[in-house]
Amino acid sequence: MRILITGAGGFIGQNLIRALVHEGHLTDRDGQSRAISEIVALDTHLPEMSDTRLKLLQEDITTPQALAKIRAQTFDSVFHLAAVLTSEAERQPTRALGTNVSALAALIETIRSADKPPRVIFPSSIAVFGGLLPDTVDDDYTRRPQTTYGTHKAIAELMLADATRHGIIDSRTLRLPIVLVHPGPPTSSVSDRIAAIVREATAGRDVVCPLRNDTRVPVASVQTVVRNLINLHNLEKARLRGKRGFNQPALTVSMDDIAASVARVRNGKPPGKITFAPDPELKQIVDGWPKGLISTRAASIGTTSDRNFDDIVAGYLKSLQDK
Repeated sequence: MRILITGAGGFIGQNLIRALVHEGHLTDRDGQSRAISEIVALDTHLPEMSDTRLKLLQEDITTPQALAKIRAQTFDSVFHLAAVLTSEAERQPTRALGTNVSALAALIETIRSADKPPRVIFPSSIAVFGGLLPDTVDDDYTRRPQTTYGTHKAIAELMLADATRHGIIDSRTLRLPIVLVHPGPPTSSVSDRIAAIVREATAGRDVVCPLRNDTRVPVASVQTVVRNLINLHNLEKARLRGKRGFNQPALTVSMDDIAASVARVRNGKPPGKITFAPDPELKQIVDGWPKGLISTRAASIGTTSDRNFDDIVAGYLKSLQDK
């Protein structure tokens, strides 16, 4: 099987590549397990990765050159991770539209096939939900995004579902909560600003949390998210029951809960001190999200959540040792 990963240089992308290389196989459109022969990793910045199955394509997904190079090849499956994230999308909505929406439309046209529709796996976001929300939302809750990024993700979900209806791709979408723990260097993304609490404190460095101590957010580890993206890819079409978008089941934790886990799961040194200084801009974004993300179909489609936040911290520390 030949796989394309856009946004491959990002946090989830790098972890997905490692998981696919380790796995070595994916299920094809006929339900057969097939060896992965090539993974084309596309992004503007790519880390060094060594595996004979990897082909690095350092390009911007929004450019004609990138699309021409994709068009010159045939892919069985595409993991479309390229995106301009929440904070940056608020500051540069036009640029974000080009990456999050226009580039996806062009990609669909580039890879489409009525005879052998490629399987397209798309990580959407909790940001598609907004407005007056209950504490938890399920797979079918009405999407009323309150951010540019959330709006773009909601549009992308509909575009992918419509292209699937036309039979030119086979799309599956997993809506993600905050995905942890980004190892650094720091970025301006919402998830990384929360990840920094774990990253800095477990390294013994003092850190300022940009949210109130009682602020609750839905989270999942990158290991769990990657496993679920692969499971969703491999799922037989019949088990989708006509649905294309699903929530990633998430833990709901407060900033106090995060601090308590950091204190319990030691890294061979005393944790850094965590203090709280809420950022109004970040608070507004987070307050527009549901506090819980659940999936009524999780069991039937094989998606799982993390057991507890201690496991997320421990998994992050283990990932540092494995590098």
